[in-house]
Amino acid sequence: MDEPIADEVRGIVDGHVVLDRAIAARGRYPAVDVTASLSRVMTSIVDDRHLETARALRDAVALFESKRDLILLGAYAKGTDRELDRAIERMPRIEGFLRQNSGEIAPFAESVQKMSAALK
Repeated sequence: MDEPIADEVRGIVDGHVVLDRAIAARGRYPAVDVTASLSRVMTSIVDDRHLETARALRDAVALFESKRDLILLGAYAKGTDRELDRAIERMPRIEGFLRQNSGEIAPFAESVQKMSAALK
């Protein structure tokens, strides 16, 4: 991410998709790090509801990831943080939404609907 050519390309194109080996090691493909990936035009091309849903999903993933070690070690006590409790509850659905088999077709409208359902 710090190489001059990669930095220049990011400045020219819409945004970037960041793949993460740790995500791939957990068996999620494509191994997209949604918290580090970026679209510069998303705010201009999607409706407000879609934008808010995508932000909520990113927020939940970011919060969970920031506490992943505590959660996996069993050091987090449920009820300590209401938002983190919601993120933990949602993560299996979010992971399911983010996982896609190669060759699987994901129509746009269906993807938006599934993203929203993952946050219920």
